Amino acid sequence: MRFHLPAQLCTISLFICIYMLITRQSFIFEIVYFFGLAGALQAIITPDLFYTFPHYRFFHFFIAHAAIILAILYMAWVEKYPITWKSALKSFAALNVIALLVFFINVLTGANYMFLAHKPVGPSILDFLGPYPWYIFQLEFIALFMYGLLYVPFLLVKQPSHQKQGAD
Repeated sequence: MRFHLPAQLCTISLFICIYMLITRQSFIFEIVYFFGLAGALQAIITPDLFYTFPHYRFFHFFIAHAAIILAILYMAWVEKYPITWKSALKSFAALNVIALLVFFINVLTGANYMFLAHKPVGPSILDFLGPYPWYIFQLEFIALFMYGLLYVPFLLVKQPSHQKQGAD
């Protein structure tokens, strides 16, 4: 059970993206845009793989993370759902609520979802951060920085003034 719960951020993001595509709620898009894109991009760039090519889980990893990115970009580019700085605040709050829930799952199961119990066993970008638990606070600042980068495209493009169906 400790390795098979859907408690990794990207697994949660994938389920949220499915819900977003079905319901078309702008609030859901605002929430998942930041942590979904940041998490999936980081996972693809520095994957924490347990299986190598040509195992099906190797392909599953990359397809699932690409699906998160494609779902979010579809809503942003095709459906033209807007993002504001308030969206970043909502997403950051949601990310921290998710992290708190996952922390308790880790305590109950002895797992390490979202790397909240310890750094990955293999080499990762977390190796450049401080020891446990301090690297978790550093990740908060990295998340804010990534949110800022992901907000830049919306600063550069004039956004539609109307709200999409399902808006809050």
